[in-house]
Amino acid sequence: MRGEGIGALDLQVKVPVMFPTKTHHQIAVQVKAGKSFATWTPTKNRWRFNNIDRGHIEKWRGSNQPTLLLWVRMDPRTKVYWKFVGPTTPLAALSFSEHHTLTPAARFEIERLLQMYRMPRTAVPKITVPKMAGVIAVRNWAAPKFQKIRGTHECPLGTVIISNYVWRHLTRITRTQSHVVDSLTALPYIKTLLDIRPHQLQTLNQSLTELNGVTKVSRKVLAIYRDVRFSDKGTCVTYVRLDERVTFPSNWRETGLTRGNIRQQLRLESIFRKPT
Repeated sequence: MRGEGIGALDLQVKVPVMFPTKTHHQIAVQVKAGKSFATWTPTKNRWRFNNIDRGHIEKWRGSNQPTLLLWVRMDPRTKVYWKFVGPTTPLAALSFSEHHTLTPAARFEIERLLQMYRMPRTAVPKITVPKMAGVIAVRNWAAPKFQKIRGTHECPLGTVIISNYVWRHLTRITRTQSHVVDSLTALPYIKTLLDIRPHQLQTLNQSLTELNGVTKVSRKVLAIYRDVRFSDKGTCVTYVRLDERVTFPSNWRETGLTRGNIRQQLRLESIFRKPT
């Protein structure tokens, strides 16, 4: 698919997805190469796209499919950076972080953004919780409910592991009691939240290490759900954080991943609600 008349795009790609059923999502791709198309902004620690026709961005935003904008940086070493363009992408400036490189780990982040693009936004039914006083009462109430939801959960964000990892994180001794209460009150309803489209989705604190021919990417995924109504606190913004680990062969460029697998672990790490 090429040319300004049909959206100023280079090609279309079908991406396999597993949720809610096994299918493919289509995404358009535009490729730019060379120094003239991006500038490093030290004050914001981000790259900023240059020389992108505003009319093209408007076409991508108004399309019935999302667009993946790729920039090929060839000096000092070839890297491909990516930017997901959808209806809410600002026209003023397109920017991306140094971590937005097109590696095997980018697959999962792009899939999550595709799911958000395809899913309608739905309201969360009002959550009714009993009146409880103090951390001990909330822990006693939440513990058996948490045991029932432990395991893996398929949702738009991926296959999320709900394990004792999140319970230990939420109840650690360094947390204030009010935060423990708010987190444990919301925890039993985590699957209800994970099944709907979040209002915002961010990937944070990414780090990369290489050892014995294997590259490991560690990062946090933050999903923000607005207008979640609780019977005891009214309308809240609810923050769900996931811990993601992705491993893949360090020589993936040379082998095309023909001799190695991509492995992902996505664990629920925390949930917290804040009244609006």
